[in-house]
Amino acid sequence: MMMFAVILFSLFHPFMLFDYMKEALKYEVPQSATPFFVISFFMLWIYIAMKSEFLGKPYRKITIFLPLLQMLVYTAIALNVGLMLLNKWAEDGAYSKWVAIVLTIAGVIAVRLLMSLLYWKYPLVRKSDGR
Repeated sequence: MMMFAVILFSLFHPFMLFDYMKEALKYEVPQSATPFFVISFFMLWIYIAMKSEFLGKPYRKITIFLPLLQMLVYTAIALNVGLMLLNKWAEDGAYSKWVAIVLTIAGVIAVRLLMSLLYWKYPLVRKSDGR
């Protein structure tokens, strides 16, 4: 049951964060961001599923599923950082709306670049030795 909840949360969470960001920009009111410990818990669960033979059965049957969940969790982290920056603008007015948008985009790009670096260093598909 927990694995099903992790899968559903990981699949729909980035879409919910996009909606929260849109509402924060439209109404200029802070929106609730997902706490990072919740995302960390789901990352831990995905790691355990990778290492466990029993919990990893669905991921081994549908091979693209595990990398998809990893990328969605990293995207959720990036969007959560962006939403935190938007909330800082909406709550305190620390900077203008355009600066908040630029900082949000820069935060998302930074996390995506870190994800690209991670997958460059540890690719999902290992290079074969020519056989």
